[in-house]
This record gives sequence, C-alpha cells and structure tokens, in this order.
Amino acid sequence: MSVGGTRAYQGLSGVPDIVARAVELARRMEFEFSCLPEQGKLLSVLAAGRSGGVIGETGTGYGVGLAWIVSAVSPATRVVSVERERERAEAAQALFRDYPNVTVVHGNCRELERYGPFDLLVIDGGGSGKKGEAPFDPVKWLTPTGAFVIDDFTPM
Repeated sequence: MSVGGTRAYQGLSGVPDIVARAVELARRMEFEFSCLPEQGKLLSVLAAGRSGGVIGETGTGYGVGLAWIVSAVSPATRVVSVERERERAEAAQALFRDYPNVTVVHGNCRELERYGPFDLLVIDGGGSGKKGEAPFDPVKWLTPTGAFVIDDFTPM
C-alpha cells in the first residue's frame, strides 16, 4: 500500500500489459494505494525467482502488485492473493479471469494459509500491520526455502 501509488504510473510507459490494465482499474475506482512502480519491479524480480512454485499475497487492492508478480512468472506458478474488501476482490477476480494459475480470494489475510506453504509470501502491512492478528509463522506458512516480503509494516 502506497499513498499516491496509482498516480505514480501517470505517463509511465513500458509496463507489462496486465500491470497497465490493473492501474487503469485502480484509477477508475479512484483507488490511490497501489504499489509504486519501483516496488512492482522488485516484486517481479522476486517472483521470477520462484517460477513454478506457489506465491501468496495479502492486500490485493485492484491487483497492481499482483499484476507485477503475474507478469514475471510462468503459468506453472500458482499465485494466490487475498483481499478483505469484497468490491476490490471481485474486480481483481475479473481482471485475472484469463489467468488460470491466479486465484483472488475475498477474505481476511488468514484465508491465505490454506493455499500454502509458499515459496514467496508478500505481506502488505496496510500502514500499521495486521491489527489483532497473531504473527505469521514462517515455519507454517513458507516452504523450507521460502521467503517473505513485508510492505510498509510500520510500528503501531
């Protein structure tokens, strides 16, 4: 989640088609918290190193970060993202409907656990972390060589 993240794509060229479509969706929905292009590029590099595995993401939003991930992996990579806001989850489901390896789940971040363990897990802190949630247990959520990324997980 980045304040002004969606706006950061204005005038930017050369992004993957699915990323451009996700950004346009976020703009139409007046959602300003998409990941920054620089963050998206990092996600795509990290995801490319896990091709053929299982990647999880919390905080789908309208799918910009997810699109960066999907743009970097083969169809053999299973990608699962969870979004707590129903409208956003449904919009992202529609955006990725032509990607059989992508699942967008409506629900709490804990819904993601049943799709793991993950080779890469991207956790969006949402500005202050997952309030009231038990910490993620890397042993339970990740494969033995798995990695996780925490985005904007600021102190309470």
